[in-house]
Amino acid sequence: MEISKKQVILRGRELTLALLIVFVIVVVSFLKKGVFLNGTNFEAILIGLAYDLMIAIGMTIVLILGGIDLSVGSVLAFVGIITTLLLQDNVPIPLAIFTGLAAAGLIGALNGIMIVKAKIPPFVMTLGSMSFFRGLCFVLTSGYFVNKLPENYVKIGRGALIGISNNVLVAFAILIVIVVLIKRSKYFRQMFYIGASPRAAFLSGIPSGNLMIFGYVLCSLLAGLAGILMTSRLAMGHAGFGGGAELRAIAAAVIGGASMAGGEGSILGTALGVVVIALINNVFIMFNGSSNWQAAISGLALIIAISIDVLRNRLKKQTN
Repeated sequence: MEISKKQVILRGRELTLALLIVFVIVVVSFLKKGVFLNGTNFEAILIGLAYDLMIAIGMTIVLILGGIDLSVGSVLAFVGIITTLLLQDNVPIPLAIFTGLAAAGLIGALNGIMIVKAKIPPFVMTLGSMSFFRGLCFVLTSGYFVNKLPENYVKIGRGALIGISNNVLVAFAILIVIVVLIKRSKYFRQMFYIGASPRAAFLSGIPSGNLMIFGYVLCSLLAGLAGILMTSRLAMGHAGFGGGAELRAIAAAVIGGASMAGGEGSILGTALGVVVIALINNVFIMFNGSSNWQAAISGLALIIAISIDVLRNRLKKQTN
């Protein structure tokens, strides 16, 4: 009964977010006729949210498990740097991409193992990883862009199928796969029990530690994939890529129904949360707001989302 009630609440939130998105699109389209919904702007919105969507999906998995990953933006930049530096040294494209993704997986495994085995709080561990790998990006590049990349690599991010960017197709393919896995895979469903009550999940025989480590590996892999697609499309790597990505991911996940306390979350809700934040940023710029405000908007969205989450958890405790 409790699970059914949670599902009803999540479906209601998803419907509310969907209606909000439609409302914003209709109003802004009317106010900015021929500008907001033109092909160039619409494509820019979709490509921009594709990177955030991949990262936010991974963040949602970690939040469901009762953790948090502040290192995703740094992982995005680091994987991009590793991959582009290898390509500059004429390493074959498949090998460079594999190495970049392997590095992402190792970072996720390191985060997960230290959190599970060494009992380091997720916030502290991933904050340390965020600082270390962001700093390492600047050490490896001295702050310069890594460019002059192979044309075939650039084509990956700039290519399209039936008029839709490869980046968007990859992001939505990942969205569909994770949604199906959460519905069909017992291991993904068990993540909710781990986040809701880690001790009870362990006592019931659920491999809590392994699934927690897997969650962090998956989160880092998705951030790394976003880094590869971003550097491919922009034809360069840079130590500053992915700045603020962790804030947008957490905000989107919590707006979509995830709880900072763990045990709750909706991948579809997260996707809608990503769209909401992307629309807000785009609309703000369209009405002559400075693009420098994007980080502030994401931070404000995060504060509001977490405040609502805290209030919701307090009300839940009072009713129990």
